[in-house]
Amino acid sequence: MTNSAERPAGRLPTRRPRSESTAMPARDRRAGIERTIELSRWMVLIFAAVANNFPGLATGQSTAAVNLVLGAWGVFNLAATVMLLANRIPGRRLQVATIVLDLAVASGLVYLTGGYNSDLAVTFFIVVIASSLRFGLVGSMACAFVAGVAYFVVGFNVANHTLDTTLIDGLVSRLFLLFVVALSSNLLARELVGERDAQVRRSIELEHAAFAELREVDRIKSEFMMLASHELRTPLTKIKAWLTLMHDAGDRLPQDARDEGLHELRLEAEHLARLTDNLLCIAQLESGEIRLKTAAVDLENVFREVIARFVESADHDRFAITVAPDAQRVLADHERLALVIACLIDNALKFSPDSEPVRVTTYRAVNKVHVEVRDNGRRIPDSDVDRVFASFYQVESPLLRQRGGFGVGLYLARQLVERMGGRIWIDNSRARGNTFVVALPVHV
Repeated sequence: MTNSAERPAGRLPTRRPRSESTAMPARDRRAGIERTIELSRWMVLIFAAVANNFPGLATGQSTAAVNLVLGAWGVFNLAATVMLLANRIPGRRLQVATIVLDLAVASGLVYLTGGYNSDLAVTFFIVVIASSLRFGLVGSMACAFVAGVAYFVVGFNVANHTLDTTLIDGLVSRLFLLFVVALSSNLLARELVGERDAQVRRSIELEHAAFAELREVDRIKSEFMMLASHELRTPLTKIKAWLTLMHDAGDRLPQDARDEGLHELRLEAEHLARLTDNLLCIAQLESGEIRLKTAAVDLENVFREVIARFVESADHDRFAITVAPDAQRVLADHERLALVIACLIDNALKFSPDSEPVRVTTYRAVNKVHVEVRDNGRRIPDSDVDRVFASFYQVESPLLRQRGGFGVGLYLARQLVERMGGRIWIDNSRARGNTFVVALPVHV
C-alpha cells in the first residue's frame, strides 16, 4: 500500500480538518448576521432622513442638527458596509463599540426630535434587536436596560425634568416593550440560528459521509489495480514458462511433461478467459450496453455446461446437483445465467475445503424458481452479507488472502440476476458454510 508521500496521481486529497470545516459555516453565519444588521441600520437611517426632511412631516425644529447626526451615522454605516463587502467581519470589541455608537445616535435623534413623543424612538428597538443577534439573551437584556435608561434620561431632559402620570405610563410601556423585544428577538434569533446550525451540521455530516465513501471507492479501485496485475500476471507467467520450456526443449521434452504442459496451458487459458469475460461483462453493465435475451432456459443444461468448465479444476464428485421436477425451466438469458451460476460455483470452490462438496439445488416457490448454491467453507460474517455483492469487494484483506479473484463475481451475479427480473441473496441461517440463493421467474 502507498503512504501519503507516495500517493499516486488521481487519488483523492486529504480530508480537511473538522475544525476548519465547522469554522467556515460559523464565519458565514456571523457575516449573514452582520449584513442583516447593516441593512436594518440603513433602513432606519432612511426612515429618519425622510421623517426629518419630507414636506409636511418635518417640524423645522433642529432639522439641521438631525441631518448632521444622520450624515455622521451614514458615513459610519458606509464604512461598515465597505468592510462587509471586503469580507472583514467585526470582532467582539468592535461589535460592542458599534452598539454603543448606535445607542448614542438613537439618544441624540430622540433628544432632537421630541423626547418621549419622538417617532425616531424606534431606533432603540432596532439597537436591541441587533444586540439579540450578536450577544445572546444576557447581552440583549443588558442592551435593553441601557437603552431604557438612555431613553428615560433623554425624555426627562426634553420634558424639562418634569414627569406626569401620562408620561410615566408611556415610559413604562416603552421600557416594557424594549424588554419584550429583547426577549422575543433573542428567542427567535436562537431558533433561526439553531435551525441553521442543524442544517450546517447535517450538510457537514453528509459531506464527510460522501467523502468517506469516495475514499473507500478510491481505495477499493486501487486494490483492484493491484489485484488485477497480480491475477493476470500469474497465469501469464505460467503460460510463458511452459511455452518457453516446450520451445527450448523441443523433441527432447518427455511426452508426459508435454502433456502436463498442455494441460496447464489449457487451465490457465480458461482462467484468463473467465477473468476477461467477467471484466468485459462488467464494462458492458457500467456503460449500459449489455442486452439480455430472455427466453425459456433449461436449468439442467445450464448446470451441465457450467460444470464442464470446472472439470479440470474440480472432480465431478464434488458437485451435487438436485433439480426439482417443477423447477426445471426459468425465464432468463441462457448465456448470462450460465455466467451467474459459474460465478457462484467458482466462489464456492475457492472458499470450500477440497474434500467438501458444492451442492446446487432448485425448487419452486410460488411463481419463482430458487437456485441454491451451497458450500461448507468459512461462513461470511453477517456484517458483510450485503457488502460482498459490491464491486471489487472481498471479505479477506488483499494482503492476507490466499485465493485468487478480482472480487467482481458476486457483483456481476447480482447485476445480471436483477436485470433478468430476479433476486440474489445469502441465506446465513446455517451455522457452517454459505448458501447463495437466486430467485428467477418460472417458465410455465
